[in-house]
This record gives sequence, C-alpha cells and structure tokens, in this order.
Amino acid sequence: MASDAVTLIMSDHRVMEQLFDRLRAGSGDRQALLDEIAARLTAHSHAEEQRVYPSLPADLAHHGADEHHLAERLLHDLQRMGPQDEAFGDRLDDFIATVAHHVEEEESTVLPALRDAVGDARLIELGAAFEQVRLEELAVAGISVS
Repeated sequence: MASDAVTLIMSDHRVMEQLFDRLRAGSGDRQALLDEIAARLTAHSHAEEQRVYPSLPADLAHHGADEHHLAERLLHDLQRMGPQDEAFGDRLDDFIATVAHHVEEEESTVLPALRDAVGDARLIELGAAFEQVRLEELAVAGISVS
C-alpha cells in the first residue's frame, strides 16, 4: 500500500514509540525487543538518509543524519550492556529521550519543510523509495512487515 513519505515516516515513529513502551514495561524478552528496535531504527534511518533527506535543504538533512547517528550509538551501547545490566534503565531513558527529541523535531520542522519543498506526487515517489529501502533492510534483519 503506497503512501506519501511523511505518512510513512510518522507511522514508523508510532511503531517505535510502542516498542519503547513495551521495552520500558520490562515484560517479555527485552533483548529481542532491543534487537527489533535496532533493526527498525537502522532501516528507518537508512531509508530516510538515502531516499528522503536528499530532497531537503542540506542543513536539515545533515542535522537529521547527525541525530540518527547519535541514536544509533546510544542503541549500540544498550545492546552491548544488555537488559540485565543495572545501568540499563538509565541508558534506555537517554536513548528514548534522544529518539523522542528527533521525532518531535522531525515532525514539527523537517517533515513540514519536506511538504513545502516538493509536491504531492513527489511525496508519493519518496514514500515508495523510502518504503523499498526500509522493507529490504528489515527483511535482511529477519523482520517481515505486512
């Protein structure tokens, strides 16, 4: 189901927020949740950087990519320490706050700038390109999305 880039990106943000809630709750396999978050964050970031950000003003694209890289570094720290580590909760809070800041900024500044920069038809094209990269990366990670 094709959709525009803004809608797809925002939908991905909501999925991540749900995964964060589950991870914070501490129920289930926290390591598996962390691995899924890593796969989804990487796929989302790469799809944005490769397919969507080139349509943005350079300063917004660079800032968004920098925030992705910071979130990925924090996530890798979490993965190295694992949910059983006593510092995990504090690091998780830092990671989630970093991603939440990026999401808020992206939804309030970056995505409106994208809408202003390109027409509706181009937003659909960018959405298809974003989704192709995202789904390919998720498939490599063993995550199927319907």
